[in-house]
Amino acid sequence: MYYRTNIERTYENEILASEKATAFTGTVVPDGVEADAEGRKVVHRGSLMAASGKVVAVTVTEGTSGGTPTVSFSEEPAGILKEAVDVTNGAEPGAFLVEGYVIGERLPLGVDYTEAIGAAIHEKLPEIKFR
Repeated sequence: MYYRTNIERTYENEILASEKATAFTGTVVPDGVEADAEGRKVVHRGSLMAASGKVVAVTVTEGTSGGTPTVSFSEEPAGILKEAVDVTNGAEPGAFLVEGYVIGERLPLGVDYTEAIGAAIHEKLPEIKFR
């Protein structure tokens, strides 16, 4: 077995606001995941996941005349990834959080978390609550 040393480890913030949470197993695929400087493809904890196993991209369109922003998703979210998953060598199993309290500001959504984003996620995943 090959063991590589000198790999830079990254710390990921805890996303759960409570220890009580429900997660189901899903497949995480490497499609659209960028490799880091070490060549690893890691899907980070807190990523929105689709049933297809792809990371769901969040897009926010500002409302006209100061109206409420519109939040859209690249795919229908099926859960939030509970722990980081390394998909460098292909698809891997992951835990998709479907029920529990989450700290929204710590989710790696690619955009700054707002209450509008939290409401849109809660609409798609009604058992996910934000603190």
